[in-house]
Amino acid sequence: MQVTINEQTLPADFSHLGNLEEILTEIHAKYLPPGEQLYQVHLNGRFFSERYPRESRYLAREEIERLEVKTLPAREMARVILRETAAQAEILGRAIRECARLFRVAPEQEAHRVLAEVLEALRWLLQTGVGGSRLLQGGSADLPGEMTRLCGHLKVLLTDMEDQGRQGDLIMLADLVEYELLPLVEQWSRLLLTMACG
Repeated sequence: MQVTINEQTLPADFSHLGNLEEILTEIHAKYLPPGEQLYQVHLNGRFFSERYPRESRYLAREEIERLEVKTLPAREMARVILRETAAQAEILGRAIRECARLFRVAPEQEAHRVLAEVLEALRWLLQTGVGGSRLLQGGSADLPGEMTRLCGHLKVLLTDMEDQGRQGDLIMLADLVEYELLPLVEQWSRLLLTMACG
């Protein structure tokens, strides 16, 4: 197996490892240039991106002929993460609008299913944005004040939404989703873009 990092051959033996996940973990721990983050992986000449969590653990070492890894400086990687997360916030915004519409016109069960998907995507959006922010700040646990404020507003809003859902007030829940959650997600997207460009 041939392994390169930024087009430089890596003279290392990975025969003691069993799958792509283990190989990437070892590369990350031992071989990445200082201050760099893993950015892209090409496997046997093709771009590799996990289609589901931890897909790389199911690719056996024996299936890998060539592994090409590209890195970026940590701050640039953080900017990439923040820009991509902001783009995902726009997609989430469309799902939020659809969720509010469903609470007004569709069977309750369908609306709750879409809301569950929205909340899962929101959780990912927040985690990724916070992770990108910390990476941009060199690993600092402190978040920018605006990010902390928005997270606080979201926490209060999610509690209100849960209360309305428990009370069965679907119209109020639809209003909270459309008129409060959507603007907060839009603010989050703008904040991530500002940080990415800053």
